[in-house]
Amino acid sequence: MEPDDNVQKYQYLASKWLDKTITDEEIEAFNLWYTSDLQKEVELSESFAASEEQLEARLLSRINQKINRPKEIVLWPRIAIAMSFLILLSIAFYFYQYRTTMQDQYVAKSMDKRILPGQSGATLTLADGRQISLSANKTGELANENGVRITKTADGQLRYEIERDHSQGKGVNILSTSTGETYMISLPDKSKVWLNAASSIEFATGFNDPKVRLVKLKGEAYFEVSKDRKRPFIVSSAKQQVVVLGTHFNISTYPDHAYTETTLAEGSVKVTDLETKAFRVLKPSEQSRISKGNIEVKTVDVAEMLAWKSGEFALGSENFETTLRDIERWYNVQFDYEGISVKDITLDGWISRSSELADVLHKIEKGTNIRFEIKGRRIMIRR
Repeated sequence: MEPDDNVQKYQYLASKWLDKTITDEEIEAFNLWYTSDLQKEVELSESFAASEEQLEARLLSRINQKINRPKEIVLWPRIAIAMSFLILLSIAFYFYQYRTTMQDQYVAKSMDKRILPGQSGATLTLADGRQISLSANKTGELANENGVRITKTADGQLRYEIERDHSQGKGVNILSTSTGETYMISLPDKSKVWLNAASSIEFATGFNDPKVRLVKLKGEAYFEVSKDRKRPFIVSSAKQQVVVLGTHFNISTYPDHAYTETTLAEGSVKVTDLETKAFRVLKPSEQSRISKGNIEVKTVDVAEMLAWKSGEFALGSENFETTLRDIERWYNVQFDYEGISVKDITLDGWISRSSELADVLHKIEKGTNIRFEIKGRRIMIRR
């Protein structure tokens, strides 16, 4: 076997030959080495085998250009052998990948079409009943209601600005998202709200009540509330009421959930069960859960609870059924359990909400003993 430095030298010259940068002197040296022992094994660098398709294309292109040139024709037999070897490698690699895919990703073979992730979008319903789609490209002023200017910024946020007397701006606005939509709004008091998919908030156009700032929530939203000690900020939902002066928190109150959760990221909030009137005051990293008249409080990983706002699925942050519902809302699909119990399934890991549905389901498959079959927007779950 030749010394490593000689092998590397001629591999380098072979690379230059493929790239059309080799000189006449280097061609002579390379040809002399190539024909010195026709029985010796030709070694190729790992960089060649790392991209079979690219190498085959480069070889074919180069051979077609050079095949009629006597000076370089001596390379053809060895190149043909190398090409054949690489083609065989490609075929073997293909069958290996095919077998792995059939075993680990039933999803890919059963997809009728690609299912893309959700995106920024919402519908704004004004006090006079007009509806404005916020998914369109239009930016700038959308409406002006009794001294309250409503605009859409270039980065896709909805902004409310009071232009005249605070007593103006009567009426109620509703901002709602469908499945596969999220949106961010800056309220008249400069508080910010991020709406998750299939959610809505209702509020007075001008926030003109001198005693309180009231928002009604359905679904899930994250709030960053501006401080105003004279006017507490209240979020009202079907099962609870949350009162704050200025803080950051998340509320999940979907109607298909058995409970309502409030997760505190910063400051403090008072959570009241509307059925029993019992209440708890939360500290940062605490989460309250209201269900059937009971309030439970526990410490949680806030980053996991707010993963949706950061554009992620934290697969281990909820039980499996809740995770499936989150996926349903974001991709506008429906899971069919077919009588299969999934309560024993636990997950772990993170995945971007910008991923296609097949990628999300494949990651779940790798960590569980279930398989998915996609039929349109209906997903069958099998053991």
